[in-house]
Amino acid sequence: IQSADYSAMAITNNSKVNLTISGTNVFQSAADYAGLGVSAGNELTITAGSTGSLNATGGFHAAGIGGGYPGTVGMITISGGIITAQGGNGGAGIGGGYFGAGGTTIVNGGTVTTQGGVAGAGIGGGSRGVGGITIINDGTVITQGGLSGAGIGGGNLRIGGMTTISGGTVTSTGGDRGAGIGGGSDGVGGTITISEGTVTTQGGVSGAGIGGGNQGAGGTINISGGTVTSTGGD
Repeated sequence: IQSADYSAMAITNNSKVNLTISGTNVFQSAADYAGLGVSAGNELTITAGSTGSLNATGGFHAAGIGGGYPGTVGMITISGGIITAQGGNGGAGIGGGYFGAGGTTIVNGGTVTTQGGVAGAGIGGGSRGVGGITIINDGTVITQGGLSGAGIGGGNLRIGGMTTISGGTVTSTGGDRGAGIGGGSDGVGGTITISEGTVTTQGGVSGAGIGGGNQGAGGTINISGGTVTSTGGD
């Protein structure tokens, strides 16, 4: 589905939607609209019964899945399927659009691959957007922050929000000056808790593997279990 004027698909009006994915699905939206829009007050659950793939690409200033411009994100839960989300310039892969906080993203299963647009996080805030809440309980998650964005956490110039990992396999890479998990460029790391799972992080140039982005403080980091490999940028 491709829209030249709006979102390819949007959840609105304080709705709760359970989406079961089968086959191959591609969503691409216009400028300022998320590939799959989930605005504040709305909830999207991609169910555990999903066997297909979804590739969602946001327009300029918008997230792949989540918020457009302007706008705040609702709650996104992924429990199955093969999900790929690409943010437009200024948007997160999953989370906020330009100036948008990350909302709440929960991954319980499936395979999730995200790419933030320029200055956006892979999962979390868009450009100048706080990271929001990211909870990973299971599944395979691969994230890449855009230039100045964290892999998981804050967009450019913003704090990482709250990231909790209790299972699954997570590989998170920050864009230049962004943390692997934590703050975007010049952003504090936020609160990061890892209790289980296999977690590999790589900071972008001048960014921490886990913690703050370029010139940003580390925040609060609690690691009590799992296998964690973290490398800072040069």
